[in-house]
Amino acid sequence: MTQIVVYPRGFLGYDIGLPVQHETTDIVKLMSSLRYNKPNISRDRTVISNKEIDTLHQQVLLGNGSLKSMEFREKILQVALGAFGTRSFFDWAEIQQTSPYFTDLHRRFLNDTFEFIQNGRRVMNVNTWAQIIRPRAETAEDRKVTYDYKTFFKLDQSALFRRPFAISNTIAQWTSHPGGYSDLINSLNILFCDMEHPNH
Repeated sequence: MTQIVVYPRGFLGYDIGLPVQHETTDIVKLMSSLRYNKPNISRDRTVISNKEIDTLHQQVLLGNGSLKSMEFREKILQVALGAFGTRSFFDWAEIQQTSPYFTDLHRRFLNDTFEFIQNGRRVMNVNTWAQIIRPRAETAEDRKVTYDYKTFFKLDQSALFRRPFAISNTIAQWTSHPGGYSDLINSLNILFCDMEHPNH
């Protein structure tokens, strides 16, 4: 069975073989000090970051990677297809509920991301989300915020009208909107990378 790991901001992902971070940061202390009964989450691999995404994100921020370049877009697509660790975006979305760090902001960010994938617009700019999402233990109050993944996939409709589960379909729709590549790389950075960058 594929292991599930916790990324620095508290989102879950399927283990794709990324190394554990060794930097001493507050998040390392937080995650190593918490004990929880989530047997499908690997406790010894909880603080990892996707450096490929981080590198591409930094290139965009520093102006070294043009989102209009087909070659650069292809790099983003390749890293995006592998980052979730599964071919099913539905599976990835569903496991988020088992994260011990699935706060109201995590839920709202993913709901906003579903809105962008579907309609090309967000309630709040993705860069603002990057500033406010931090890991902390989930509370009963957090669970009051509805997580809309079932609505996004149209599970209440017949199979014919449901959204495809495949990551490839999701990313294709994501990048079909104006600003889609920018939103994708910024979102991937929030989902799978460190909050702080040592070269800043």
